[in-house]
Amino acid sequence: MIERLELEKFTAFESLDLHFSPGINVMIGQNGTGKTHILKILYTVLAAKFEGKRVSDKIAKVFLPKDKSIGRLVKRSRGRAKSRVIITRNTKKLGLYFSTLAKETLKWRNGWRDEIIGQPIYIPVKEMLSNAPGFLSLYENRELHFDETYRDIILKAFTPPYLGRASQERKKLLNLIQLNIDGKVILKKEQFFLKNKQGELEFDLLAEGMRKLGLLWLLINNEVLIEGSTLFWDEPEANLNPSMLETLVKILLQLQNNGVQIFIATHNYVLLKEFDLQKSKKDNVSFFSLHRDVQTKNIAVNSGNNYIDIVPNKISEAYTKIYDDEVTRSLGGKVK
Repeated sequence: MIERLELEKFTAFESLDLHFSPGINVMIGQNGTGKTHILKILYTVLAAKFEGKRVSDKIAKVFLPKDKSIGRLVKRSRGRAKSRVIITRNTKKLGLYFSTLAKETLKWRNGWRDEIIGQPIYIPVKEMLSNAPGFLSLYENRELHFDETYRDIILKAFTPPYLGRASQERKKLLNLIQLNIDGKVILKKEQFFLKNKQGELEFDLLAEGMRKLGLLWLLINNEVLIEGSTLFWDEPEANLNPSMLETLVKILLQLQNNGVQIFIATHNYVLLKEFDLQKSKKDNVSFFSLHRDVQTKNIAVNSGNNYIDIVPNKISEAYTKIYDDEVTRSLGGKVK
C-alpha cells in the first residue's frame, strides 16, 4: 500500500506532501495543478519495480520529456535545480533524485525490499481497447508519441482469463458490470467484442463509456485487478453518461473493500457526490484539493475524509454558480 508521496521541484510542484488512504484517493483541482502527474509518478515507480525495469527508463516512457531527458521534469526555474521524489510504501521509502542536468539516469535509494505482488494498473483518459489490434507490435517497432500507459493497459487487457472458480466478491462485480454493458467481453485476434444474446459486437461500434466498463470487466475477470493491486484512473467519468456514475462508484467502493488501493483524478461533480452519498463508515475514501496558493502561486493541497472537507472546490463552486444563475434568471434578474 502506498502511504505517502513527497515531492520537491518535480514538474509543476515546488513542494508537496500527500498522505494517502489505503482505500480510495480522489484528486480534484483546476487544470495545471498536477493531478495526472501525481498518478503517473506513483504508477511509474510501482510499474518499474513490478516489471523489473529501470525506474529512469519507465519515467521517460510515461512522461515523455523531450529527448527522454529526465532533467526536464525538474520544476523550471533560473539556474540549476534538483528534484526529489519520495514514495513511502508499507512504511518503507524509495527516493528518486535528479537535477536539470540529468538525461537518462537518476540517483535513487530503494527501501522497498519486499516484492510487489499486486499489479499496478493505469487507465488513461483515452479508451484504448478499440485501438488494440496491431497497436503493440507498432509501438514496439516504431517511434510513436504515446506514453507507455497506453501500451501497458492493452497488455493487461490481453491477459488470458482466469480459469479458477471465481470468489463471491468477484462474481458480484462481474455481474454488476454485465448488467450495465449487457454482456461479456471476449477477445479474438487482438480485437475485443461485446458478447450477448444478440451476438458479438465489435468494440469500435460501442459507446466509449461502455468500453470503459468493459475494460473493468476484463481486468476483474482475468484477475489483474485483485487484492493487493493498485488502480490509477485519470478522469474515469470521461465519455461516461452521468447516469452510469452511480454504478461506477459502487464498483470502485467494492474494489477497495476487496483490497485494491485506488487513485482517481476527476473534474466531475456527479462522481464526487456519488462517493459522498454512497460511502459508509467502513469505506476508506480521502479527497485532495490541489490549488495554487494565493500568495506564493505554488501548488498546495487540502485534504479530508469527507466531501465537505474539499476546500477550495472549484467544481462545486461552478455548479453552485449555475444554480444561482438559474434562480436569478427565473426571478427576472440579469445573469452576470
